[in-house]
Amino acid sequence: MANELTEEQVQIFATLISKMKALQVEAAPLPSVTVGPVVSGYRFEPRGATRISHIESLAKDFALALGVDSVLVKRMPGDNAVGVFVPNKVRKNVTFLETISYVWPLKDKLAIPLNLGITSIGDPIVEDLTLLPHLLVAGSTNSGKSTLLTTIITTLIATKSADEVRFVLSDTTGVEFGNFIGAPHLVFDPATTVYKTLDHIEWLSNEVDRRLLAFAKRGCKNIIEYNMNSTSVARLPYLVLVIDEIADFMLHKHKAEDEDVSVNKLFENRLCLLVGRCRKTGIHVIASTQRPSVNIVTGSIKTNFPARLSLRLPSGVDSRTVLDTEGAEHLLIPGDMLYISPTRPGLTRVHAPFTRSSEILAT
Repeated sequence: MANELTEEQVQIFATLISKMKALQVEAAPLPSVTVGPVVSGYRFEPRGATRISHIESLAKDFALALGVDSVLVKRMPGDNAVGVFVPNKVRKNVTFLETISYVWPLKDKLAIPLNLGITSIGDPIVEDLTLLPHLLVAGSTNSGKSTLLTTIITTLIATKSADEVRFVLSDTTGVEFGNFIGAPHLVFDPATTVYKTLDHIEWLSNEVDRRLLAFAKRGCKNIIEYNMNSTSVARLPYLVLVIDEIADFMLHKHKAEDEDVSVNKLFENRLCLLVGRCRKTGIHVIASTQRPSVNIVTGSIKTNFPARLSLRLPSGVDSRTVLDTEGAEHLLIPGDMLYISPTRPGLTRVHAPFTRSSEILAT
């Protein structure tokens, strides 16, 4: 947080104050700025009968007044102020090497550390997937969604052995996860078809049953207790299912092979059954989509994914589908995102790191 305002920051405050007066918005400026690598937050305290939702709805007016592409307006978590987040003229690139340096000190404390990047105030954000316990990711084309998934997988391969964490990958485009083929952390080669992915989800469901039976025989409640009472050879690894595009399944309405239901219903049923039962067994899911409409991110899927992350989306309707609030339509690209989680209050704005192919191969 900047202690003394720069000339540029003073001018931005003046422009915002002037625009609020013109729009008859009562809000007092709080003379401090949170400076992040990509955006800076200007704080205002609503006064009188001014509603936060009204100030949030003026984001496009503020962007036009400031002459910038996009402005995001959201309440500051744990504060009585509203933040007007304005893109920095000079933006700092968030790199994989920078962010993974924050993960290394935590790798033995967190079972499945997620390297999500840097917050809008410049703090690193590393989550443990086991606490979420599943993550839904949405983002339009070129928003940085696939890069984020690559960063998450690369970080886990770099910080965890194949005895600790293994992956089941679904890549129906056949181009996103090719760099990981041959990695010892993969249970199977990435599934490149709808039906192969369904087979892998069924395998994971059967693995849940196998693990629960093993826990019962040992008198254990979860994977933590089981592994604490096992030799190093007999310990079970955590398993992470990563699905690059759930729309490829949810829009597939033809009858599934050897089944009496359509592919989309079979996928939704198997996925929801899996995520509803697998947490204690050390199996977790990261699912993503470029098209977060209500027929893709259905109520049952959304309910089972309390942690949700959105990069830039085309509209406020899509943003509400994922995050239950507007805002993702005002994000920058690539890598700018909003994150909601049971481990954090409110929305957190995060800037994802960029991971190069050479960094993947180096792991």
